Amino acid sequence: MKRDLDSKPEHQKYRTLSHTADLGLRIWGATLEDLYANAGEALTATITDRRGLRLKESKEITVEAPDREALLVAWLNHLLYLYDIDGFLGREFKVRELSPERLTATARGDIFDPDRHVGKTAVKAATYHQLEITRTKDGWQATVILDL
Repeated sequence: MKRDLDSKPEHQKYRTLSHTADLGLRIWGATLEDLYANAGEALTATITDRRGLRLKESKEITVEAPDREALLVAWLNHLLYLYDIDGFLGREFKVRELSPERLTATARGDIFDPDRHVGKTAVKAATYHQLEITRTKDGWQATVILDL
């Protein structure tokens, strides 16, 4: 039986997609807030094993962009900025305010320590290539390609 790649498996928040020289993510959420939070989790899971991150640090994050798709790219790239500058990786994300042009969230996580955390994939940026956010019968779905 052929499986529909766009259908969301039960209880799954995200999955990786094959993409030449890059990595695609398919992300789901019951609400748009869930979608953006799950995108943060997917990004962190690409970089390291999230289970090894303690909830020691907290970051308040606000990003703005002209539309909801660009907002997803801005959100993920800001999380990468926090990792690149401070070594911070979020394990839990709570989107507190969301409009099509602005997202305010709290990220709780840890500073990456190579002695305690497993490095998986180096991510340069979230891109606009094949970027899409759509409404589904169960909520929302997004596709975003990460430049590795």
